[in-house]
Amino acid sequence: MIKKLCFYLTFVVITINIYAQESRTGYLISNNNTSFPVLGYPQLFYSQFHPGIDLFHEWKMNKSEKSQLWYSFNIGGFYHRFIQTTIKLFPKIEYKYFLNDKIDLQIGLGGGYLHSFDNVKIMKLNSDGVYETQSTLKGRPQFMITLDWGLGYKLKNDFQLLMLFRTIMQGSFIKSYVPLVPYNSFAIGLNIPLKSKTKENE
Repeated sequence: MIKKLCFYLTFVVITINIYAQESRTGYLISNNNTSFPVLGYPQLFYSQFHPGIDLFHEWKMNKSEKSQLWYSFNIGGFYHRFIQTTIKLFPKIEYKYFLNDKIDLQIGLGGGYLHSFDNVKIMKLNSDGVYETQSTLKGRPQFMITLDWGLGYKLKNDFQLLMLFRTIMQGSFIKSYVPLVPYNSFAIGLNIPLKSKTKENE
């Protein structure tokens, strides 16, 4: 299963890189809280801090300068000290609309693989009727769906400051009674330009 997924993602990335108009790379640093999707965003600024980081590489898929479609590949994770530590691996489709030369609005939809490691002790009843502490090193494979929205602000040398909100739906967390766990994130980061194929051909 993992080998097939890696092969598929490698094939997609190579294909997109061939046809992409431009590519960029960057990172995001985030705060992550469990709360009601979207409506729980205000808690990110006064509740506990649960840090996360994401690295991404993205490719521009059309030629328009004002209305742009991008595909990105993301890897990262976050630490929630009361629940879990996660590793994320997911692609994302993102639409960017440029208000002017400096500012663009962004909305994105993604989904992929999440691996979670419990940050609390897990006890399991054995055949002798005694509870034993289970190892948390192995973790659990999960799926995830993400919805992003935010903005970018152009800096010098075509670098871009990013600020975005993200909602993550993680599942299945506990199949019997918690099928999905919602996370909200606020992230800031930097988007770094790489060589544009259009400029290279000029």
